[in-house]
Amino acid sequence: MKILFSICFSLLCSFGFAQNSVENNTQKGNLINSVFYEELPITNLDDLKDIPKQYQEMIKTSKQIPKYYELLFNGSEALYKKEEKKRENPEDLNTGNMQMKETVIKFGGIAEMYKNFKTKTSVSSRTILDKEFLVSENLQKINWELINETKTIGSIDCRKAQAKIGGDLIEGWYAPGIPTMAGPSIYWGLPGLIVEVRNKTQHYLAIQIKENIAGTITIPTKGEKISPQEFQKKVIQHAEDYKKTMPPMTFGRN
Repeated sequence: MKILFSICFSLLCSFGFAQNSVENNTQKGNLINSVFYEELPITNLDDLKDIPKQYQEMIKTSKQIPKYYELLFNGSEALYKKEEKKRENPEDLNTGNMQMKETVIKFGGIAEMYKNFKTKTSVSSRTILDKEFLVSENLQKINWELINETKTIGSIDCRKAQAKIGGDLIEGWYAPGIPTMAGPSIYWGLPGLIVEVRNKTQHYLAIQIKENIAGTITIPTKGEKISPQEFQKKVIQHAEDYKKTMPPMTFGRN
């Protein structure tokens, strides 16, 4: 896994941002910036120790398949969406394990997430089985602590931050030279683009950034409108229903 991430770091050669490029893009109106992220789940082997060996191998293999997302952003808003199509130049995202056709998570996975940093609101398109829902809510405030630690990712100077969300310690690396509050998935709110973020089960890493591209940032509209609370109830109910359809597994040491 460390080798894979080292390869990703070497692909960050197109980070050629000027300090004021995002502000300029906002003024021009028709130019935005694009980031591609690789998201790779982290397997905790201790969580698998009581599962039969044949299931351990299946779980470990499935958890090594990365997903890819694109983040479009300007000075005040961002759209994070699943990347399902190969790029015109697939080598731009060549991490050795392309899985661009992998489907959206069936139990509450984010297909698209729009964030407005001025109004502090978000609109996300989410999926439960084959049904799509549209969830509008306030952006969850993340109490980041800025850490006096730096590292270079590709050619970008990054600074460290950390926060706790629901008891999970989050480690983030942001680029002060890229002035935006945007980041992958639910993450936002740092004084610079979030280039890398890690929690106990997932690792997000930017593998390509493009500035000043033609495009627009749109708010998702596809799906049945539902409140965050109602959506969470549906996720829990469908997960319980799904468990009932699964064959029983015998746990124990082999």
